[in-house]
Amino acid sequence: MLLVDVGNSAVAVAIWRPVGAAVGGVADTRGLDVELLATHPLPADRDGRRHLAEEIASRQRQLELGRAAVASVVPQLGDYLQDALSGAWGVDHRAVFPFGLGVSDPAAVGADRYCNVAAAAGTGWPSALVVDAGTATTFDVLSEGVFVGGLIAPGIRLAADALGGRAARLSRVAPAPAPAVPAPDTIGAMAAGAYLTGVHGIAGTIGALLAACGARPVVLTGGLAPLLLAEQAALAGRASWHHDRLWTLRGLALLASLNRDRA
Repeated sequence: MLLVDVGNSAVAVAIWRPVGAAVGGVADTRGLDVELLATHPLPADRDGRRHLAEEIASRQRQLELGRAAVASVVPQLGDYLQDALSGAWGVDHRAVFPFGLGVSDPAAVGADRYCNVAAAAGTGWPSALVVDAGTATTFDVLSEGVFVGGLIAPGIRLAADALGGRAARLSRVAPAPAPAVPAPDTIGAMAAGAYLTGVHGIAGTIGALLAACGARPVVLTGGLAPLLLAEQAALAGRASWHHDRLWTLRGLALLASLNRDRA
């Protein structure tokens, strides 16, 4: 099966070989064989998005895959993909989930967040905290088998871009690992500031959520997760965090398996 994860900045395409997934309705992500095929930048315009959907559909035909699963936070591209792909199914709040729903408006929850929580439940954890560091940073909480909600914050790079875009005398910079010492120049100060406040802000929020909700496994995923792993300072609890760059795709594969009769 082809898997497509559409984020706000990038589109990940993977192949899933259904071995050890949901059997008899029991969800299990352990042993899921997910192979990342490609990552594409999200096209900004309608024509670019339609072209990308057709390109991914062509890849599906080349691989001779009769089914596909899509998790999209960009409705337009999600629609194009479901039209272009063979046997496509898309994640939304009407899916069969391996957890209960404790959120107030299930229809407003992004497909990627459902995938992230599904992967945690499928790992056998009744409770977990999944942190997805991308364009936005999401913190999603699974408690005793129920997805109770979470937090959403600007991503590390997005915050840096916003500062560079709104401040007349400041340029856009990319956050980069830096020591917690004063920088002698403006560009260095911005890059280090974005990195340190982003990394330590995420780590502090993880700590606050664990203090409020109780100890549980913490999973880190998303394109900017390596920034947290690169920080040399002692981040509280980091030694026990689980990092998996394919976490969302594993959750998508699991949900596709549980909903295999809905495509």
